[in-house]
Amino acid sequence: MVWRTPKEELDPKCTVPTVKYGGGNEKCWGSFSSSGVGNLVFIDENMTGEIYRDILQKKLFESVKKLNLGSKWVMQHDNDPKHRAHIVTNWLNEKGVERLKWPPYSPDLNPIEHMWDELKRRMKKEKPKNATELKHTLSRVWQGIGTDVTKKLVDSVPNRLNEVIRMNGYPTRY
Repeated sequence: MVWRTPKEELDPKCTVPTVKYGGGNEKCWGSFSSSGVGNLVFIDENMTGEIYRDILQKKLFESVKKLNLGSKWVMQHDNDPKHRAHIVTNWLNEKGVERLKWPPYSPDLNPIEHMWDELKRRMKKEKPKNATELKHTLSRVWQGIGTDVTKKLVDSVPNRLNEVIRMNGYPTRY
């Protein structure tokens, strides 16, 4: 913890400039289960319901197979408008994909947010120099996330739900 006066808060001598990942960023879709990580997909355009549906078409069942989930699995995604788009909902219904029911605004509950945090923490050690290197590094680091992490995140879901109920929807320690 550092104490500063309100005047010093944004003073350049009190701040440290940072550039993440060589100044670049990537939008990704990723999947995981307690048995490990699934696919990581890079999104080069603005995400729409159609693009999300296309990603699911190409990668969802591939991830399910890769993770050896068999036929009894439940998909969880949040209530982002793109995830709830009719084109996505209709496709998921047509494919018989069971989804976990999810409250509309629940970042405290979604384990993928913690997975992205884990990926970001691991990426801090990396120094990709361009977008191509960034994608390769992200893929390598993603594949290096083990079941110790994924199992813990999946197993924490009941505790997350109980904590939100206990806190009456207010912020939780998650």
